[in-house]
Amino acid sequence: MQPPAELLDALAAPSAFAALTALDESGRLTALIPELEVGRGFVQPELHHYTVLEHNLRAVEALDAATGAGETARELRDSLHWIDVDASLDRELDGLPLMSLLRLATLLHDVAKPHTATMVDGALRFPRHGPEGADMMRDRLALLRFGDDAIEFVAKMIRYHLRPGELVRTWPPTDRAVRKFVSDLDGHVLPLMLVNLSDGWATRGPGYTRENFRRHVGFLNYVLARSWAVSDEGEPPLITGEDLIRELDLESGRLLGAVLTSVRRAQAAGAVSTEAEAMELARETLATLRGAAT
Repeated sequence: MQPPAELLDALAAPSAFAALTALDESGRLTALIPELEVGRGFVQPELHHYTVLEHNLRAVEALDAATGAGETARELRDSLHWIDVDASLDRELDGLPLMSLLRLATLLHDVAKPHTATMVDGALRFPRHGPEGADMMRDRLALLRFGDDAIEFVAKMIRYHLRPGELVRTWPPTDRAVRKFVSDLDGHVLPLMLVNLSDGWATRGPGYTRENFRRHVGFLNYVLARSWAVSDEGEPPLITGEDLIRELDLESGRLLGAVLTSVRRAQAAGAVSTEAEAMELARETLATLRGAAT
């Protein structure tokens, strides 16, 4: 048996935000996922522009914008030119499109906030709302007849949606920390980073600027590049993202990803075989890329 058709149709709609909002206005969204209802009217502190339920829905709107056909999505794809974003997301789990499951995870990423709300030093906080939400939704999605692989994917997106910020709390993150990050996500780094981006966008709401978006895409690029570098199969890389940050003073995620890709491909082809050769190629590649950008 399949999950409810009305939910799947909304998640697959060209504008999932509009479809899910309509489903909510009809009363069907929270009838299917009752845990969302408690977030209605639940006011959040500080930077948050929306209530919890509004925030969850607006995060889907941000995901629609980041992965759709508009200018924002084109800018994201251009920034991530070193990978094929569409091909990476054009997959299925348990016979369901990965993008539909990613939208579902985005809708549910903060579902446990009202359940975990507590005052800490006079401020409202939501400790462990990611793990709590993941556990809650494993049970709910099973009742909705989602398959085991789909449930695990959505649960991991919910559980770890704040993990990217934790990853870089100690800067720069070590390869060991990045490798554990990738392992915990079963390799689903791009989907997780898109949830993280959408969450940040929906937090600020109308106050989220184009500069905010570009900085967040740079962060997404950096995490993807580091994750790719430590996850690549075959011979250990001659140089790592940490090496490039230290030796070349690289901060741009886009440039870091492009340089790492070029060096790794050269290593696989046998064009470089020592750390010195790899670093020289990295310098040349960086100079070429910066020259092309001027």
